[in-house]
Amino acid sequence: MLCKFVLILCLLTFACAPTPVATSIPPLSGTDAELDSAIQQARDSLDAFIERIAAPHADRTFVAVKVRFHPPGEVSQDIWVDEVTHTNGVFRGNMGDDIPTLKLEAGEKIKIDETDIIDWMIVEEGKLIGGYTIRLAVQRMSPVERERFLETLDYSIED
Repeated sequence: MLCKFVLILCLLTFACAPTPVATSIPPLSGTDAELDSAIQQARDSLDAFIERIAAPHADRTFVAVKVRFHPPGEVSQDIWVDEVTHTNGVFRGNMGDDIPTLKLEAGEKIKIDETDIIDWMIVEEGKLIGGYTIRLAVQRMSPVERERFLETLDYSIED
């Protein structure tokens, strides 16, 4: 009887636990063809990103790449790295989040391996350029989620 009570208590505890909310696009799993396609578009157009950031633009407010980090023994993490530069074939930027196991902190200046870049974005004249995984995430949102998300942005997403 006590065993049944403990089992029921455990089931109720887990059933009533709050559901985690995804705050970022899931990492590439090999089973998501749309995400794979978005990442491939970003990688295929990386030269256009490099060309754009090489030329100054008065109304450019943001430049970033999404980098896939591989902490040992953990699931890969996709994190935006901003204030990206590309000099002498080397990408550098500021970490957008902490990865304690890699001893990386938000805001830390890092060197980025091009093979780890899975997306890029530039905001110019209030419009998103690139951002292929962002566009996919927006497409996948419900109308209410999409409206709420777009209200939080300081740029527009156009086709």
